[in-house]
Amino acid sequence: MDRKQFGVGILGAGWMAKVHTNGYRTAQYMFHPNSKWNVDIRGVCGVDEAESKAFAERFGIQNAYADYTSMLQNPEITVFNNCAPDHVHVEPTLAAIKAGKHVVCEKPLALNAKDAKAMWEAAEAAGVKHLCCFSYRFMPAVRLAYEMIQQGALGKIYHFAGTYYQDQGSFEDTLAEDIWFVSGSGVDQGIATHLIDMSRFLVGEIATVSGMKKTYNTTRNSKNGPIAVDATEGFFTMLEFENGATGMMQNLGVANGKQSEFSIEIFGSKGSLRWDMADPNILHVYQPETLTPRVRGWVKVNCTEADHPFMDIWWPKGHVLGWEHGNINMLAHFLDAVAEDKPIGPLGATFREGYEVEAILETIHQSDREGRRLPILL
Repeated sequence: MDRKQFGVGILGAGWMAKVHTNGYRTAQYMFHPNSKWNVDIRGVCGVDEAESKAFAERFGIQNAYADYTSMLQNPEITVFNNCAPDHVHVEPTLAAIKAGKHVVCEKPLALNAKDAKAMWEAAEAAGVKHLCCFSYRFMPAVRLAYEMIQQGALGKIYHFAGTYYQDQGSFEDTLAEDIWFVSGSGVDQGIATHLIDMSRFLVGEIATVSGMKKTYNTTRNSKNGPIAVDATEGFFTMLEFENGATGMMQNLGVANGKQSEFSIEIFGSKGSLRWDMADPNILHVYQPETLTPRVRGWVKVNCTEADHPFMDIWWPKGHVLGWEHGNINMLAHFLDAVAEDKPIGPLGATFREGYEVEAILETIHQSDREGRRLPILL
């Protein structure tokens, strides 16, 4: 069988670059022989040549680049993977699109809707495949939830509730440079984007929002003395979906004791679902019509049966997957789409979804400023 050959260039040499390197490497052998592609990482570019060489040596990558423009000139690189910090997503990705590369970009796609839209439109005009990395879509339990909702198993959807709690900024004496969201893009861009995408993926388009944001520690100590902080530490949204369902999202970077808790609940007329990233293989399901009345209650479904999503790729039934498998499944989906010229969506998030999440995020900020409920205009 003829197999497409993909060479990947990775921008970034931090922990997310490690995740994506593992993703491509593992996808190569786990999705074989049913896949129609081979993939190899042909280059990496960090913040400077030293960091690039150190990463390349650690992971056995042949080419280390001092700048991304040099990496894009390598004709063996057909896929550009941007997992650099949030503020470095726009220009390098646009350059890769101009060079005719297929593009994968971590979320948030950009730090504003205008830039994100420009990236989406550029990729569409160039005819390249584009993926925004909302990888939780590719966890087996989340995919099972999606399939159940699409099949009508929950009936009429009433409400979506989502929380994403982290605790890096909980202590007032923590140095500013030790908290990712103080010098970065805030918990709105950093984690609320995941909840927005998850709600749209599972429930549908958002019609209106009412938002509130909060910075609890407006001053932080740093190695160079006290600094003013305006990064969002709390981000909260009430919303209504176009199908009439309601929703509530809570995001915190100061949730003391919650290292990284991402959980969702969906309530419908025929049943409900609950999922928590801390126990990623378990989907909690309530469907009273399927249960004997005296033992009616929530069922804990371990999504490791042979007929559950993605389990034909991985281990014998009953063997669990971890957080990293969502990323691997996502990248394999992207490579399938490129090799067979299939659409990324609706299962994967394109740059269009990345842009739309940013537009919703900006509307939530506007709602906070104006103190009123606002419609989403895409």
